Amino acid sequence: MSRTPRCRSSWCRNFFLAAVVASAAPGCVVGEQLELEGEPAPVPESDDPPDCEGAPSIDLALLNGCCEEFSGDAHCVPGSYVPGGVRDLLGRCDNLGYCVPDKLILSGGSVDPVECLSINGAGVCQSSCIPQVQESYDLLTQDICDVTERCVPCVNPLDGLPTGACDLELSCAGDSGAGQCPDGPHEGAALIDPERLAPCSECAAGGAHCMPSDLIAPDLGGRLAACESDPNTKCVPDEFIASAGAFAAELCASVGGGEAARLPQSSCAATHLCVPCTDPLNGEETGACGISCDLGPTEPPLVFPKCCDGRGTCIPPENAGEDAANLGVDTCPEESGLLCAPDEFIDDTFVASPCSTTPLFGGGEPGACLPDCLGAVDTIFVGRGTCSDGFKCAPCNGPFGGDTGACDFLP
Repeated sequence: MSRTPRCRSSWCRNFFLAAVVASAAPGCVVGEQLELEGEPAPVPESDDPPDCEGAPSIDLALLNGCCEEFSGDAHCVPGSYVPGGVRDLLGRCDNLGYCVPDKLILSGGSVDPVECLSINGAGVCQSSCIPQVQESYDLLTQDICDVTERCVPCVNPLDGLPTGACDLELSCAGDSGAGQCPDGPHEGAALIDPERLAPCSECAAGGAHCMPSDLIAPDLGGRLAACESDPNTKCVPDEFIASAGAFAAELCASVGGGEAARLPQSSCAATHLCVPCTDPLNGEETGACGISCDLGPTEPPLVFPKCCDGRGTCIPPENAGEDAANLGVDTCPEESGLLCAPDEFIDDTFVASPCSTTPLFGGGEPGACLPDCLGAVDTIFVGRGTCSDGFKCAPCNGPFGGDTGACDFLP
């Protein structure tokens, strides 16, 4: 009697390989007719499914257990890791994850199903943690299956129709499954406890841990820093981990600039900064919004007005920091509170050219060419000197010999 496995099933999501479920219960394609008593198993007219190798697996230590009333050999997997067709076949956990047999988790979805002798002939071994199996648990035989499994018949003994347990169409490509936000933002207990992972030293503020890279969606993983402690992990914020990526960021009031030192905390947590959805310098999306369950910007982009004959931008004083005292209003809107910052200063690429001054009295002193709309040089006491149009030669030293700071911009 032949019981040689002839197929391989695939457990997946957008981190894993894709599986398309064609029946009411997971199982396998029986590649040859079993020599068993009773009705022979149906033989689909298809080649053996592909051997989907290389799928990553989740460490069971990161997940909560489930199915204790039956075998206990299952854990709660986040819905964002489970493809839509498979989710419908699994039980739900208290934290709203899906109760998945450990064999599927540990193998990354690649399992050799075992053919067995069921109550009326050909069958396949299925986990007792699958709800459909639990419904008929006392009627099903164990046969050669593991103690945590039961032998599910290929044909229903009551009506002679296929149960679907032995009919599963597989694919290693195509729809990757549930995506990051299958059921909306996760609410409730953590799907994955961040404290079970190593903290990442790259995030000095805390609130982040090292997550295996192959469990992170590629579009998100590319934005995260690698952990020094393990190059195969990424430094992931705790809310990403706890929700398995199914989260929606809180709204807050931000400004532009892109650099952490220029971003406000606003109403965010102590370990967070408020990043704008769009760059106020050009209106382009920053990529901070629209991640996972977030729907993206809800208002038109805010773009700072120009000044200094189009060579500068009106920015909030808090964005200028200590340099705010050196900026003027120029043509910024009245009562806006904005200050005119030369664009060369905003992108932090400005390097001044050396010059010789031409003040009202004397001249020929060393200086640096600074934009003429800079508040500190927009005065009759500072002339153009040897600078080009749009710049003035700010002296390196003041009239009483003190350092003006102008020449700090020289190469």
